[in-house]
Amino acid sequence: MKTRLNLLVAAAATAGAASIAFGQTAPTWPANTTEPSPEAAPTLVQGPVASAAKTGGDDAGLVDGVVSALNAEPSLKDSKITVASEDGTVTLTGATQTPDQRKKAGEIAAAQAGDDKVVNAVLDSKG
Repeated sequence: MKTRLNLLVAAAATAGAASIAFGQTAPTWPANTTEPSPEAAPTLVQGPVASAAKTGGDDAGLVDGVVSALNAEPSLKDSKITVASEDGTVTLTGATQTPDQRKKAGEIAAAQAGDDKVVNAVLDSKG
């Protein structure tokens, strides 16, 4: 156990020395604070909610419409949904955080494709 601790301490010291040797320094913050300034905070970019599976022909426009509508819905921001279509029937797969999000995704797809033309195979983490 003591040997492992010595190895860890030696590795940390070597890494620190290497950082200094290559001119790398720790980030600095304004004086009298332990938090980074707002200017230094990273900007998080939310990825799209939905993406299209490869679809050709007449179904491509339908899939694009469903994908756009899903991506425009703020309540689905934590979801990852794939949209596919064959012969006018839209299939949703992927995952949502809640049953309500799953239901909303199906409703949005149905508004684009028609109620009887949607297979909602999206899973939610609660059920």
